[in-house]
Amino acid sequence: MVWRCSCFAACSSDWRVRFRPRRRSLRGNISGSAPTATRRPRLNARGLEFVASGYRFREPKLMPSHGTVPVAVWTTFDVERRHTADFTKAFPSRLELISAGPIGRTRLSYFAEWRALSQNVSNRQLLNRSGRFEDLFVKMPVTTGGALAVTAGQFRALNQVDVSQRLFLSEPLAFSSGLASPTAASSRRLTGLRSFSPSGRQPAVRLEYQRADGSRQADGWYAGLSLPLAGELTVPFTDAASFEFETRLKGVFLETYRRSGLSSVGGHAFLGDRRRLGSVVVTHSLSDRVALTGAVGRFWTPAAVDTRYSVGGEYTFNRYLVGGVRMDDRTARGQHAALLVLVNGHLPFGTPDFRQALRLQLEHRVQKNNHVTALALSHVF
Repeated sequence: MVWRCSCFAACSSDWRVRFRPRRRSLRGNISGSAPTATRRPRLNARGLEFVASGYRFREPKLMPSHGTVPVAVWTTFDVERRHTADFTKAFPSRLELISAGPIGRTRLSYFAEWRALSQNVSNRQLLNRSGRFEDLFVKMPVTTGGALAVTAGQFRALNQVDVSQRLFLSEPLAFSSGLASPTAASSRRLTGLRSFSPSGRQPAVRLEYQRADGSRQADGWYAGLSLPLAGELTVPFTDAASFEFETRLKGVFLETYRRSGLSSVGGHAFLGDRRRLGSVVVTHSLSDRVALTGAVGRFWTPAAVDTRYSVGGEYTFNRYLVGGVRMDDRTARGQHAALLVLVNGHLPFGTPDFRQALRLQLEHRVQKNNHVTALALSHVF
């Protein structure tokens, strides 16, 4: 069992789209259409539009009438129980500072997540990587209409699906499983940072083109090219979070997809030194209550070639409860399919000017040799 207690604190502007951004002056919601600040624990098309607009509301009336400081704090406590290994561990895992928004009166925008505390279990021991950045990037529109933009910093290469917005505690295998580097570096840590996965973070530069389709800013065709580098941007507190950076490319990541509301269809490919992958990704919103995600990819390395799958769905029972199921699998020898079941409870409360929420996430993984239960309790405000 993994028991996680999280606290997400913000100043007068809680803008973070991944956790239902809102302003103090906002009565509507980016993650729900009801006149409450946290109607449902799911991002909707309006939230995607907020991101595509550089963390700006297109409607002037939704912007705060006074200055705000877009800073948030998120703390986490974990208790992990691995049934197969008969192992339990309790520890504080996260103290994270988060900020995002436009840069002055320019068309530039930024996003930053810094973990002052970052711990996880590795080989039955705590690995302390405090001081690392999850994300740290600036996005700059190149053309007047913003159809062409450049993003530079540290971020996930995959853009069609932002796994940071997931309700599951774990990331889909088709996005998170990596391609190991064919060459070793001078240190074990840097060798690990040379690996690549679509949802992995690394220093990179991305050139993205969007052909707008419809009235919503986030809708349309997208095409992107990313150049990921080996390394990790940090303000290190431990050796395990040392600042690492190599100027040589991991490879080239290409992505194209079409988005309409919360539905999208597309694919991506990575071409590197003796390693490559190609994947097809589909997300589909059947209704306000049902959301589906599927991905299948072929991965090539000098050691093996295999196919990796992730397919799942989530059902919103009401504003308080979401259930989900996902299947992860890969065809490599010795690997076993995993079935994951999710229950996500969401309880909003507070005054209209300061909405808060309690969130309970229960994820149960059924997999041979890796049977795990995860429970997360969060306070969002």
